[in-house]
Amino acid sequence: MGESVIRKLSIHLPCKERGRIYLPQDELAQSGISDTDIYAGKVTDKWRCFMKNQIKRARMFFNEAEKGVAELSEASRWPVLASLLLYRQILDEIEANDYNNFTKRAYVSKAKKLLALPTAYTRSLIRPPRTFK
Repeated sequence: MGESVIRKLSIHLPCKERGRIYLPQDELAQSGISDTDIYAGKVTDKWRCFMKNQIKRARMFFNEAEKGVAELSEASRWPVLASLLLYRQILDEIEANDYNNFTKRAYVSKAKKLLALPTAYTRSLIRPPRTFK
């Protein structure tokens, strides 16, 4: 599931009228969460557990993506690393909001974003040596 979907679920709730929920139905069912629960927009222990798993998966994908950054050109590494850092911060905010992405937007302040950029830039300059098989 994309970060943008889990970031602020309430923007996707108008899809109720169309009978759509952009979340993995099999995982919702495994978590004991129904469509009605989603439309109610209440943060429950089941929802927290579901979201913890979604965030864990997103972090895993981000970590995998980061491994490939070294293969990019130097000019491309910085924006990709910056994006990864900022998206990770959004996940941190979802956790800080107690997984309430129904009514609270996971927001990273401009100051935090600006502070992340030098870190991403510095990391983009360090290219690990290639290993040849």
